Amino acid sequence: MNGNSSVKKYKGFLSYAIIFLVTFILMQTLIGMALIPSGSMEPTLHVGSKYVFSKLSYLFSGPDRGDVIVFDDDGTIYCKRIIALPGETVEIKNESVYINGQKLDEPYAFGNTYAYTSSTYNVPEGEYFFLGDNRENSHDSRLWDYPFLKKEQILGHVLFK
Repeated sequence: MNGNSSVKKYKGFLSYAIIFLVTFILMQTLIGMALIPSGSMEPTLHVGSKYVFSKLSYLFSGPDRGDVIVFDDDGTIYCKRIIALPGETVEIKNESVYINGQKLDEPYAFGNTYAYTSSTYNVPEGEYFFLGDNRENSHDSRLWDYPFLKKEQILGHVLFK
């Protein structure tokens, strides 16, 4: 009876170890967690909240306009929204965003969209233009020395908002 009990305990422990290992591998390769450190994405994403993102979203394609992404810039993790795609022209005028001359409908944007350093941006091939949803409180493409994001910097697409 004792030997049988030990085997059951061992199998139970092994089951939990396998579950833990599989979960750990999934978290490392397929999904990640992002903590929102600032109000730049409010009201879409809230300060201090954690969100799950897919690390495989852009393995075979690039992000789409409107995607909320997590990216790395020299070791700092950010969460912003893709506004313009490679080869597009962004113009900020009258507190609105225009892509290739067409006004962008942005129901997610909060506050006024001001042009700080430039009002026109030509997005290079393989790169993206990004903004925070809280336009008056976001350090984004409008304020960066180099206002574009390379695909390689993108860690994933936010899954749960």
